[in-house]
Amino acid sequence: MSDDTFLTAFLDTSLPRTEWTHTAHVRMAYLMLVRGDGLPAIRDGIRRYNAAHRSSGYHETITVAFVRLVEVALAQTPELDWPAFAETHPALFSPTVLERHYTPETLRSPKAKGGWIEPDREPLP
Repeated sequence: MSDDTFLTAFLDTSLPRTEWTHTAHVRMAYLMLVRGDGLPAIRDGIRRYNAAHRSSGYHETITVAFVRLVEVALAQTPELDWPAFAETHPALFSPTVLERHYTPETLRSPKAKGGWIEPDREPLP
């Protein structure tokens, strides 16, 4: 699926729920940041998508942390298209990438889900 088709499907909430994976989250953040949208637009897009698919899975701390990580990676390699970006930054796709910054207990907390919590391990870049 092309970047434009993917982002349009996310924004109009027609992206199938089965395709709303972690990789899709990172891709969406990358694409929105490349086009100049920031955290508020990303946050609103995820919430709108989740509402359309009757999901309460939005997690503020994870969203903010990943947007920051994608922003840093994008600043390091602004010239890369999505496939090259994904290949160059494999850590963004690791299920444990946030463990460097957060204890699992912190990330599982209702407070972290509902609002931004600073890392309790290593600060985010």
